[in-house]
Amino acid sequence: MRVLSLFSGCGGLDVGAHQAGLNTLLAIDANARAIETYLLNLKSPAIVADLTARENLKFPKSIDIVLGGPPCQGFSSAGPKNPNDPRNKLWKAYLEVLKIVKPKAFLIENVPGFEAELPNFLAELSSNFPGQFDIFWKKIVSQYYGVPQFRHRIFVIGIGKNASKNFRWPEPVDQEIFNYTLKFKNMITLQAALGELGPPLAATDNDGPGGLDHVYLPLSSNDQEIAIHIPNGGSLKDIPDKYLPQPYAGRARGHKGWTWYFRKPRVDLPARSVLASIRPNFSTVLAPDVKYVLSGTNWQMEALDSASYTDNDGLYTSPVHPRRLSVREYARIQTFPDDFVFTGTLLEKYRMIGNAVPCELARRLCISISESFK
Repeated sequence: MRVLSLFSGCGGLDVGAHQAGLNTLLAIDANARAIETYLLNLKSPAIVADLTARENLKFPKSIDIVLGGPPCQGFSSAGPKNPNDPRNKLWKAYLEVLKIVKPKAFLIENVPGFEAELPNFLAELSSNFPGQFDIFWKKIVSQYYGVPQFRHRIFVIGIGKNASKNFRWPEPVDQEIFNYTLKFKNMITLQAALGELGPPLAATDNDGPGGLDHVYLPLSSNDQEIAIHIPNGGSLKDIPDKYLPQPYAGRARGHKGWTWYFRKPRVDLPARSVLASIRPNFSTVLAPDVKYVLSGTNWQMEALDSASYTDNDGLYTSPVHPRRLSVREYARIQTFPDDFVFTGTLLEKYRMIGNAVPCELARRLCISISESFK
């Protein structure tokens, strides 16, 4: 089936679509670096363009499926959640393209905060495409779909009336429950996803070494001072009051930031949501405290026992150098193939990966859509 990819980014959705046997005829994104990365890896045609200004855009004919995830910063809980952010309405550009290309099906992805805008989106779908599509929407937690990440997103899928009776959402590997610490059958942990990569290198220049990109941007000295006292599974709240550095010393502990800031993941669970940010007061940015053991030619990751490094005051001090996750660790958490090459500076690479849809989840969703037409 033939795909048009809108707001494609570096290609997370499209990697999954290609793995599902679909063929992207054109991908479009406003970010030149993302399209550069897309063209390097996916080999499908891709262009840099603003979808809100379509006058000079020519779309391929006979498009079967439109895929896309309009930018979501105005809805994202990781940002200021500005209801007036103009990016909140980019789904309108998506709908305008649907009217032009008249596909048999479509998929749109967005953050949970998009649910507030969902009634408007569904109402416009109904008025612009009366009787054309049956609409299905669902909140999906990606860790139940072959992704080592607790990533919560909304997906809206439209299937043409002639095929919609056959549509089925992908089957989760276990009962889908919104609980990060809940362990379940067939769960992919950080240890399983990242362990054999072994220890990464710190990149001190803008671009870092090429190749597998198993390099990370070092923390600032101030962030190091905080991160060294965060145990695996912990956050800023785990530092006793008298040891809190500035700017947190003396603050009341009621704000949600106390449990959100400087989170370190647990290796026996999937990661939390990878974000398009490298600020360590968001999760998932910090790497877990681990030791690497070389067994023959294979690396293994082992978690540290935090109790062994916690003093009588309750202050944990890491015996390893706190760091960010590497670019390749970010990519593994988003299920990009290891031969997928990211271009640009380290910051651009982190942002591209954080903005993407996990490839494995995209693959399963695209299979569900294409199966409807068989």
